[in-house]
Parts: sequence; C-alpha cells; structure tokens
Amino acid sequence: MKCKYCKAEDLPAHSRFCPWCGKKQDSDKTEVKVPPPRQLPSGTWFGRVTVSGERVPVSAPTEAEYYTKARAAKLELIERKNTLPKITLGAAIDNYIRDNTPVLSPSTVKGYKSYRKHRLQAYMGTGIASIPWQKMVSAEAEDIAPKTLQNVWRLVTASLRYAKAPVPTVNLSQVSHSQRPWLDYSQIQVFLKAVEGQTFEVAALLALNGLRRSELLHLTSADIDLKKNLIHVNGASVYNDAGLLVDKDTNKTRSSQRITHIVIPRLATLLESMEGKLVTTKPNTTYAQVNRLCRRIGLPEVGCHGLRHSFASLAYHLKWSEATTMREGGWSNSKTVHDIYTHLAAQDADADVQRMIDFYTSSSAAENK
Repeated sequence: MKCKYCKAEDLPAHSRFCPWCGKKQDSDKTEVKVPPPRQLPSGTWFGRVTVSGERVPVSAPTEAEYYTKARAAKLELIERKNTLPKITLGAAIDNYIRDNTPVLSPSTVKGYKSYRKHRLQAYMGTGIASIPWQKMVSAEAEDIAPKTLQNVWRLVTASLRYAKAPVPTVNLSQVSHSQRPWLDYSQIQVFLKAVEGQTFEVAALLALNGLRRSELLHLTSADIDLKKNLIHVNGASVYNDAGLLVDKDTNKTRSSQRITHIVIPRLATLLESMEGKLVTTKPNTTYAQVNRLCRRIGLPEVGCHGLRHSFASLAYHLKWSEATTMREGGWSNSKTVHDIYTHLAAQDADADVQRMIDFYTSSSAAENK
C-alpha cells in the first residue's frame, strides 16, 4: 500500500494514517471498522475490538500499527464466531450432562441439573456464537453468591469444551474465603461429654474422627476392624437428582479412599455392638441435631463438617504433621489443612503476645504496691 500524499510505500495494509507523513488516508468502505485507540503514558496505542460481546485488547507502538492489528484481530474474531458449532447454550449443557452422567457423582449431576434449570435462563436458548459472555456473567452475579457463580461457570466451560467450542475469558466475582467454624481442643472435650448418649452420637464421633458426611453415611459394620482399631473408608453416600440417597463405590478424591485409625475410644466402644449401616439418620437431621446441642452448651454451631475440621484443629494442638493429618482425614489438597493450621498458629501467637502483656502488667502492679 502507498501513501496518497507523501507516496511512501510499504504502508501496512488498510492503514488509516501514514506512519511517515501522518496524514489520514481515504477510507475504504469495505475496510473493517475498529474503535479508535488512546495513547497511554508509555506512548503505546491501546484499544479493544468487540464481536458479539467478546472483547480483545490490542496495543501497538504506533497508531497505524494499532489499526492494522485491530482489524486483523476483529477479522479473526468474526471468523471464529462463524465457525462455532451451531448450538445453543442450553443444548450444549444438556449434551454434556447426558453423556457424562455415568462418570459423574450423583450429587454433581444433581447440582448441574439445578444450574441448568435455574441459572442463565435468559441465554439458554441463545446460540453460543451470539452470547455476550461477560454481560451474561455480570448479570448473573447480581443474583447469586460468587462461589455459586464459579460453579455455574465451570459447568458452562466444561459444556463448551465438550461441544468443541472455544472457552471465552470472563471476569468472575471474587470468592471470600470465610473460615468455617470448628471446635478447639478444650471445646471438643465439652462436646464429647454433652453428646454422650445422644441418638446422633455415632455420626458425630465419626465426623470428629475425620470422616466426611458422605463417607460416614456409607459405612457399615463390615468396614470396621475393631481388633486393629481401623476404619476402611471405601465409597460414599450422596444425594442424586431425584433427591434419593445413593451409594457409590468411589470417594471424593483418590486420597479419600483410605484406612484411618479410630482415635476416639468411646467411638470404638459404641461400634462393638453395631451391625449393618452405622448411620441411618438423614444428613440434614444430624446437622440440625449437632447444631442444636452446640447452641445449648454454648459452642459454635459447627455441623458435621465443622466436626471434621475440629479433627484437624486437634491434630494441630497435638503437634501432628500436616502430612499425617491429610492422610488420616483423606485430604488430597493440603490447602484446607494448611489454612486451619495457619489460623490456629495465629491464635497461639496472639496468646503468646497476651502472656507477655500480662507479665508486664503484673510486674508493674507489683512495683506500685
């Protein structure tokens, strides 16, 4: 391409301005239109091109190069949109759920079907080539919690990959990682006395022994080895999309399938006389019973999962390594255990500081007598 004014040659194709004389070239009505850039303090020319809600940032050292790169980026977006599978978002999700149900956990399928029915309803019938992804996600963020939004987006991205469509980049709300309540070692002792003789005692002690709700619901007397004081954790019981509790042979993670020690003597005593399923109470009932007891005796309402985390808190107090805690509790990711350990370490540090304050306070008081 040649400049119409200074006649300089080798201008980038479809250049709007000549990089040599700076004069604007006559516009080509067939050229791809892109938004004008702005010059950053660094001197770089920057802008964004958008096609069907998908935005791509473009930057270049000169304005002319920006227009060249921006037009190329927009043409690439248009071509990609035109080659996307002709399928709606709802159909893509339906296909993914239908074909993957045999290999997914029943509780996962239940959650996915709920998202399909209740979330992103304004776009379920829209072709994936026409969805303004960020706009869709931002609108949904106004109605649901950030963690739920992340789970919904995981389903969307898995469905798009299954449909062999590219996954767009979007910004999601940040999830606040609030600490789940648990019992410290002194509170555990109070809880043990209060739960003795309660109908849900076995379920509570199994959770306090480090088992997940799904794991303790699956246990039978055949999984208990009282001679060696061991529990064989193989499988889980979860709710399916019909609201029924079903057994599955696999656990949450590979590390979840394990042999763990019975560390609570009272639990071993109770298990001696039990046959068949160890816990037959509905999970929500046990959760409510644990919290009702905690409320009555002035402890945090931890539910069954909080009792599992209490197992980790006691392990920290007894100076177990994180590796031992992970192995016994079936954690595959050290983050949960590490977060609990770090939180409790901070509590210990606060107690150490307070002891020094008390020392100086008592010393000052003694001098003033």
